[in-house]
Amino acid sequence: MQKSLYSLPTRFGLDFFSVCSTETYNRARYLKIKVDIRNFLYTLFSGRLMENKELALVTGGAGFVGYHIVLALLQRGYKVRVLDNFSRSCNNVKVLVEKGLIELIKGDIKNLDVVKKSMNGVSYVFHEAAVCINRCKEFPMEAVEVNLIGSMNIFQAAISNGVKKIIFASTSSVYGQPEYLPMDEKHPTNCITPYESSKLCAEHMLRFFMQNAKTKWIILRYFNVYGNKQSTDAYYTSVINSFIKKVLKGEAPVINGTGEQSMDFTHVSQVVEANMAALDSEISGEVFNVASGKETTVKQIAELILQLMSSDMKPTFVKREVLVTRRRADISKLKSILGVVPKVSIEEGLKMLVEDVKKNPDAY
Repeated sequence: MQKSLYSLPTRFGLDFFSVCSTETYNRARYLKIKVDIRNFLYTLFSGRLMENKELALVTGGAGFVGYHIVLALLQRGYKVRVLDNFSRSCNNVKVLVEKGLIELIKGDIKNLDVVKKSMNGVSYVFHEAAVCINRCKEFPMEAVEVNLIGSMNIFQAAISNGVKKIIFASTSSVYGQPEYLPMDEKHPTNCITPYESSKLCAEHMLRFFMQNAKTKWIILRYFNVYGNKQSTDAYYTSVINSFIKKVLKGEAPVINGTGEQSMDFTHVSQVVEANMAALDSEISGEVFNVASGKETTVKQIAELILQLMSSDMKPTFVKREVLVTRRRADISKLKSILGVVPKVSIEEGLKMLVEDVKKNPDAY
């Protein structure tokens, strides 16, 4: 007798949202397309994914965004290789490796030999590996070594190996304090920390290397990405984890500053969709904001979480200077050229995340 398809996620210690790609979830829920999730899960865990002759490399693929990209690529039938050094003590792909669904190379993008090895036979590169803001502030040289030199290793090795396309994950932090809202891709750059400085330098180096190369490339500037399996050390969005865990312990969320500082909270499903659209597109040499296009204050986030968790507590405030006071992206270019439109509201995204933190508190 065939095993129950519904039992497969539980057997491997995963939930629906961590197994099913966000693209499939969003299509099923929001576009009303008839998707047989059970068959997809069975296909995924039985190792019977449809064959695609092309190999995609995801650097930082064991981390938050990288992991979700890996799932989307598997769903599309790509062969997937992950390059990750697990510096953030995160291994979301463990089950996928154990089932033989992806190839894992444990290594650092700072090591050119490792990068060259990981690039063998690769058609597409999703460059997600990076050092986060907090660590970059504490160890500025590491920002240069990983975010800049490591990225240069990726770009040069990709060109040498005839990779078709590089999709580079950059950051909205390159804009710094906004001069106008919403911020479009032409907004002046004003880097504040080594993190975005190194990311912006990497963007420039990508353009430089691609001047005479056949490899296509796209830069995606992520705004404040959140969602299931999100990073616990992210400078901005880790505040969400903190709020949820505080409430779970019966403690009030603690807000730094007045709480009026805003972010453009972007669900990870939209980031995945943008990456897949960039993969499919024939466009090259463009930069896109990836965001919801909506502004939400930290205070509003705390209040939404308290409401979702049926708590009557009130947030407390601590005086502290914040790096950036406001964030809201202009995503008209993302919509018009790549066809990516936000589908998950902040309320729905937080509800999914709260449920996941409740079920897997140690993961956050």
